Amino acid sequence: MEDQMLRRVLGERGAFLFTFVLVTLTIMGASAWVITFVWQQVRVDNQLRPDTALSAIYVNFYNPPENYISAESYLAMAAYQREYVRPQNVRVLTGLDTQGVIGYMLNHITAGMSVNCTHCHTLANFAADMWDDPVGMANKQMARLHLQMVRDLNQEWLTQLATLTDRRQPSGAQITCATCHNGVAVPQSYPADQEGVPDDFRLPLDQNVVFSVEQQGILNVNARRDISLDTVQYNQNVMYHMNQSLGVGCTHCHNSRYFPSYEVPTKYYSLNMLQMSQFLVSDYSDALRGQQPSCNLCHQGAAIPPGAARSVDVMPAALVAND
Repeated sequence: MEDQMLRRVLGERGAFLFTFVLVTLTIMGASAWVITFVWQQVRVDNQLRPDTALSAIYVNFYNPPENYISAESYLAMAAYQREYVRPQNVRVLTGLDTQGVIGYMLNHITAGMSVNCTHCHTLANFAADMWDDPVGMANKQMARLHLQMVRDLNQEWLTQLATLTDRRQPSGAQITCATCHNGVAVPQSYPADQEGVPDDFRLPLDQNVVFSVEQQGILNVNARRDISLDTVQYNQNVMYHMNQSLGVGCTHCHNSRYFPSYEVPTKYYSLNMLQMSQFLVSDYSDALRGQQPSCNLCHQGAAIPPGAARSVDVMPAALVAND
């Protein structure tokens, strides 16, 4: 009825043009709404992702050390560097001159942990191991232990990634202070309130647990009758923990048609990282301050951990593998 009235008033041609304009405006309005909606989502997403170009050292992490270093610390560093061109009492960061050691302390330790020099040193003598601050002295010994741990992880474990499969090569990112600390002096490996798994969930890192391509381990539960439903549930908790920690889905590591297979290269990487975590528990339990490693400790929702060093080129030679 309305169409007939429109034709009488406007005629056949006028009715066609009116309908065409109305439909065009409707489509343009809907398109503008979609474009605006998508742009707002992209803008919000970009706000949640720090610009990786802000730091030449880190992947997706930026924490200027000058926010935490006091004026007294800067003056003390300058005086120490004038007096000692070669650093004194350096046990792990060997091969660096005083300027190189100070650069590492500022860019990696201060930035990685958001602490002042006095967290680990007396400003009267940076080389001292004994002074009137028991907490600072203990922190310095712990820092040395952590540097040894970083060295072992980079030299003995990350170097294995390139040898595990010829289908993919690792990014080359290296472990440093910010990789685990991410701007916090004492990071928490597992949050008190875990999402999607029991709050007391922990990865299976006992030394008798097998993570291997050759042997069936606790994480291979497909089509097996020799395991309980509790084991299957625990397997799912482990997988969910990995998904949440890396911000990925199942197919990041698995062939969705047959989960036990090894077509996906990152599955080899995940086994290597679990073995590395076992190594941390067995060899560096003191450095972990009673905590157990988790995927979230370093990854924090990203496949490449925020706070990882971009490559060996931004790390001291003493802490990485040198070809």
